[in-house]
Amino acid sequence: MAEKNLSHFAVIFGVANPEEAATWYQDKLGFEITFKWGDPVEYVVTNREKSVSIHFSKTDKEMKNSIYVFCYDVDKVYEELKTRGLEKMGVPEDQEYQMRDFEVRDPYGNQIVFGTGSD
Repeated sequence: MAEKNLSHFAVIFGVANPEEAATWYQDKLGFEITFKWGDPVEYVVTNREKSVSIHFSKTDKEMKNSIYVFCYDVDKVYEELKTRGLEKMGVPEDQEYQMRDFEVRDPYGNQIVFGTGSD
């Protein structure tokens, strides 16, 4: 077997204001801001539970991205997030593709789907 060289990955969302976007993810989705770069800030790193990392990079281009976050219990995540005043959030539903999931949209139009495998 080949030696393992990959350790983790990060999703990078291009946004007009990385600091503002990261603060929204902190306040609304429970992420922690762990790194900022630039003056003014051009790049911000957020993490949640050490396994999900979303980075924000300054861009003038309008971009729409999507991320699927696999959860151990999607209903618990939903219950937590619904207390945070999210404006664009669906409810957990069982899907044909054997997942139970729900969608959140951030202020930039990016899609964040939280899901758990269903039996």
